[in-house]
Amino acid sequence: LYFGGLMCTHLAAFRTAANIRKRGVAHVMDAPLGYFDANASGLIRGRLDAAAADTETLLAHNLADIVGTITLFFAMLVLMFVFDWRMGCACLLAAVISILTMFAMMGGKNARIMAEYQAAQDRMTKAGTEYVRGIPVVKIFQQTVYSFKAFQQAIEEYSTKAEHYQADVCRVPQSINLTVTEGAFVFLVPAAIFLAPGALADGSFAGFVTDFAFYAVFSAIISTALARIMFASSGIMLAGTALGRIRMVVEAPALKVPEHPKAPQGSQVEFRDVSFTYDGAETPALSHVSFTVEPGQTVAMVGPSGGGKTTAASLIPRFWDVSSGAVLVGGVDVRDMDPHVLMDQIAFVFQNSRLFKASILENVRAAKPEATREQVLAALMAAQCGDILEKLPKGMDTVIGAEGTYLSGGEQQRVSLARAILKDAPIVVLDEATAFADPENEALIQKAFARLTKGRTVIMIAHRLSTVTGADKILVLDQGRVVEQGAHDDLVAAGGLYARMWADYNQAIRWKITSEQ
Repeated sequence: LYFGGLMCTHLAAFRTAANIRKRGVAHVMDAPLGYFDANASGLIRGRLDAAAADTETLLAHNLADIVGTITLFFAMLVLMFVFDWRMGCACLLAAVISILTMFAMMGGKNARIMAEYQAAQDRMTKAGTEYVRGIPVVKIFQQTVYSFKAFQQAIEEYSTKAEHYQADVCRVPQSINLTVTEGAFVFLVPAAIFLAPGALADGSFAGFVTDFAFYAVFSAIISTALARIMFASSGIMLAGTALGRIRMVVEAPALKVPEHPKAPQGSQVEFRDVSFTYDGAETPALSHVSFTVEPGQTVAMVGPSGGGKTTAASLIPRFWDVSSGAVLVGGVDVRDMDPHVLMDQIAFVFQNSRLFKASILENVRAAKPEATREQVLAALMAAQCGDILEKLPKGMDTVIGAEGTYLSGGEQQRVSLARAILKDAPIVVLDEATAFADPENEALIQKAFARLTKGRTVIMIAHRLSTVTGADKILVLDQGRVVEQGAHDDLVAAGGLYARMWADYNQAIRWKITSEQ
């Protein structure tokens, strides 16, 4: 029966863990893209993967053990009083002390300590992922792990929580528990000394010795039964905490889908008195922003760092929903559109391009899975990726990141541009897409831009002002507001913030290193 029970519980445990992961991943696919900015990938992975694994012990092992333990416990209670209730009470005293010590370790406020311990483990997982990604920087500057303060603090916090739970919470109760359960026989000795004279007097000494022998052997079972109770209780507590961590993912806010979605009419983009504040922030990132980008027009957004440029661009594909006002695409509020239809209207090129560990063909085809090899190759050539394909051993079938095949930042950006070109969306959002490109790659990227943006509605974010001088309109954002807008020459002539930024930019590009004589 126990073997059959374990077979069933293991099958249930593995299927449950798999279903938790599937449901979690399916849910985060419906979360707004801004959710992934606020929740690091390492944190989400740790909650879904590690927390799902924590439920396996409870379901696969503890459930069967709990049934056996309950049966054993009640059978033990009956047997304790069958032969001699006084010796049974002596054995039961060890069990009572053990249960009280287990409650001291796992009950009451200590259950909260376990939740804090798991939270510290989450933070360490998140910081560890970020540290691994930053190892090249650490090695370049000859730093140690202690230079990565976030990771160091996460490790120290986790260590502190673990040591506190082990040393301050568990050490004394567990020491008492093990001493009492492993030495339960000791409780029989006073009882035997007390009962022996009476047994001798009434001639039942032989029966007394037999009973004593039974309880002496039986007391060893108490340790096994209580240990199984302790491990089952620990499994329940860990699984409960794990489910709480998983709930943080599966209850993340999902992108609201309208019951009767509307289709966009054209590729116009309009911000209508838009304000937006990030969760937990006191100051709005955007405040009463209004502008229109006509079909086929190129509009550039510039301004000081933190002015709201990237936030404004992120509201178009609904990374977040506006706090007030409306963002319209094709005359339709983006909140009234089907998210898939909205995504089909927009192509993105970010400053931090991300490629999968897959072939270049598969990376580009992610924009349009049904695309043929010829269409992917045409997009790569339009993105000026011909020199990249020539140097790779298998051309566009080369797997990026495998066998030492890596691309530079500028080359990755061109592959990302090929992806955007293949998508062939009517609206293009460029978020500082040349930020990490060297001059040679920047020249090629600019050629690819010309191909990507031709005849499309373009919203461009740039810090390098030379890339926006030819834009149809330039929006200058500062502290979440549009403070100026117009053509390059008009803004320079106005003598405002843009004119000062342009003067500073021209001064910066003339800066050079010289040696003093």
